Amino acid sequence: MTMLSSAGWVVHDVGLAASIGGTLFGSAALEPSLSNVTSPEERDRISAAAWQRFSWVNIASHLAFAVPWFIGRGMLNGREVTREARPLTLAKDVLVGVSLITGISSIVAGRFLGARARRDLGPAELKDRAGQSTEAAKTKSLHGFVNAASMINMAANIGILGVTALLAMQAGKSGRFAVRSRWLP
Repeated sequence: MTMLSSAGWVVHDVGLAASIGGTLFGSAALEPSLSNVTSPEERDRISAAAWQRFSWVNIASHLAFAVPWFIGRGMLNGREVTREARPLTLAKDVLVGVSLITGISSIVAGRFLGARARRDLGPAELKDRAGQSTEAAKTKSLHGFVNAASMINMAANIGILGVTALLAMQAGKSGRFAVRSRWLP
């Protein structure tokens, strides 16, 4: 069983790494670099295409860290963990839930934003155009939601990573938890 739980833990960690790394790359490197593209239409189209491609990786990465966690949690009843590990386990449950909600929300809203960009109603395009106040407001609102959901998602994923490390340290303090925690990524 150790081999199976180790594989689950690796899948879990790779999923977190892909989600955190992709979102960090997009917000810290891709989006700022798009300011070098002079055409607002092209900026929006490149951004939409890049995020649409990443959304499939992001969906897979969320499944990769959430599924092993929930499978492992389903095998435990809570009596196996130490007094210190119990709140960490519950915190991780909440963080995984928040991550799934914000991750899926940002992907779906990002798809709508990408569709707007393909119709020349993207954020860069409308910022440079006058007289599109209703469309600009819709795009601005959608863009703001995607950015906020993505940042909350990244914070939740970093939290999951930290709690996972703390739980691994707790496993070494309790023989009973060490044996049972092999089911948890």
